[in-house]
Amino acid sequence: MHPKLWFWTAALAALAAVVACGGVGIRAIRSGDVRRHRRAMLTSALLVALFLVSYAVKVEVLGAEDRSAWTALDHAILYAHELCITAMLGAGFVALYQAWRFHRVLGAPPRIPPDPGSLPGRAVHRRAGRIAAWSGLLAFLTAIGVWAGMILRD
Repeated sequence: MHPKLWFWTAALAALAAVVACGGVGIRAIRSGDVRRHRRAMLTSALLVALFLVSYAVKVEVLGAEDRSAWTALDHAILYAHELCITAMLGAGFVALYQAWRFHRVLGAPPRIPPDPGSLPGRAVHRRAGRIAAWSGLLAFLTAIGVWAGMILRD
């Protein structure tokens, strides 16, 4: 197996972990466990950041992919994947920023206040979190398509 394919296989596994951490975080906040939600979402963000660093290293060491043999469908799946990743990153940053804004209000240990609507940016945080979660799941599904195309061409 080509080294780039090894990299993308590991990247697919990492994206699965990002989505899984997001799922854990969503379940945690629905049950009122702010600490677990925060830990899961920060783990997810850390995994994304580690991937971005590893991707930069991969491009430097192994180079970019040669897409000359890719079909129009391969390109369409890749572009859909990149759109989902962009949405996940953008919405994730917005959710993280909003969470940072009301972190002090939650106290230590963090607890949801009696009136959750009083948290500054709560509605934006929820909306951004939902967008990040759904686009992350779609990014994972489209990544399977990109990865499968690479396997078939290898």
